[in-house]
Amino acid sequence: MKGILLFFLVFMTACISDEESKRQLNSPYQGEWGGNFDGGNTGTIDFIVEKEGTINGILVFSSNNVSEKFQGYVAYDGKFDINTPGKYYFSGILNTSAPVKGKWRKLESFNSYISGDFAINKK
Repeated sequence: MKGILLFFLVFMTACISDEESKRQLNSPYQGEWGGNFDGGNTGTIDFIVEKEGTINGILVFSSNNVSEKFQGYVAYDGKFDINTPGKYYFSGILNTSAPVKGKWRKLESFNSYISGDFAINKK
């Protein structure tokens, strides 16, 4: 009986994962996004959401015009996470009809962060 129950749970989990994967073959958030961030650092954030939900983008810092490329992912429900090589972290929920506002942070050293706000829109 335990074996049948285990099989059923594994089968149902696989079906849910396959269904979520199928929905992401055509992410509703595809396209170009961009905006600004401020706080401990300031600059612009621009990225493209691909049809599978992958994010490819760039941060450009106002203080020195240095840029940093990044990758991330947006789920079917709009939740996104971006982690850059320079330890910046952006997270929020994309919305195609309104500005997306949220908080960002950057790990400076062990348990020390700088942070700020961001606002992005679909272009």
